[in-house]
Amino acid sequence: MIGLALEGGGAKGSYQAGAYMAMKKCGIRIDAVAGTSIGSLNGALIAAHEEEKMLRLWRDATMMELLGIDDTKARDILKRGLSFHKIKATFTEIYKAFKSHGLDMSNYRALVRNAVDEEKVRKSDIKFGLTTVRVENLEPMERFIDDIPTGQLHDYITASSYLPVFKKEKLIDDGYYLDGGFYNLSPSDMLEKIGCDKIYVVNIKGIGFRRPRFKTKAEIIEIKPHNNLGSIIIFDKNSTEENITRGYYDTMKVFGKVDGIEYYFNKRSNWYYKRLNHRVGRRLFKAASALLNSDGEKETVVKALEYVLRNEKKSDLIKYRQKDVIKLSMNSQTSENIIYRYVNTLSIW
Repeated sequence: MIGLALEGGGAKGSYQAGAYMAMKKCGIRIDAVAGTSIGSLNGALIAAHEEEKMLRLWRDATMMELLGIDDTKARDILKRGLSFHKIKATFTEIYKAFKSHGLDMSNYRALVRNAVDEEKVRKSDIKFGLTTVRVENLEPMERFIDDIPTGQLHDYITASSYLPVFKKEKLIDDGYYLDGGFYNLSPSDMLEKIGCDKIYVVNIKGIGFRRPRFKTKAEIIEIKPHNNLGSIIIFDKNSTEENITRGYYDTMKVFGKVDGIEYYFNKRSNWYYKRLNHRVGRRLFKAASALLNSDGEKETVVKALEYVLRNEKKSDLIKYRQKDVIKLSMNSQTSENIIYRYVNTLSIW
């Protein structure tokens, strides 16, 4: 069985939308998906086979629509210290965090109700699960769809996403709940329990607690960003689109469809990188490799090209052709730099 674990991370969840679209492009079929916090919303849409709706939701959503706040108020909330990472998992601190003047959840609840078709999730061939925490006794709850009473899926997704920046509100069966990240930010263990032997984990560098994974034979494949995805509650359409792009290309990297470390390049064979180096002198190659801390022809070329892109302040959201970056280096005024000298010696003809 193949599982997909979606971590919590608020506004960073747009990265997961791009990651799943790349998985679909690569022909990956999953049997189960489990999510924490915003990962539970994305997971429900994936389970319902409504990934296009998930993509539209992220591209269309604004902070006002999602949280009922504007950018100024969001920054003020963070400044006042109500951010997740400042709340310790103790009874005293958690109860202090429930303040009546927190954010209204009605916008998010409406979004969940409108976006998630509970019937489709229940009938799906992809098993869906989520995590949340009941405030009473800080009881962790891991629930798959069969364990969630009919008609309560939307409430459970909302409970999984509840941060103490929201107003104190009873969510399920007259009880109070907390974001699943207070128990387990990455619910891969849920998927191991039901027999998944290969699990893709989309890590969006959220804030929360990570439980140790079981010592099983399950293969864990992590998809994560190299760069910062931004705030968990502050976002705009530009940052959302950027994170979708990063999620897509980072996943394509994992599946060997794109080359690169910090940037993205067309996929090329080892022979291609060997050919690029055929005019480079041994001494220059060793000097460049040492400066870049690289091993082999491919890694040295990739790191050198990324060095040029960083130095020339080029976007890290574009998939580049290797020869175009070499031409960029040749047109630069930095030819005395060893890395530039190395790149300029690469053969593109």
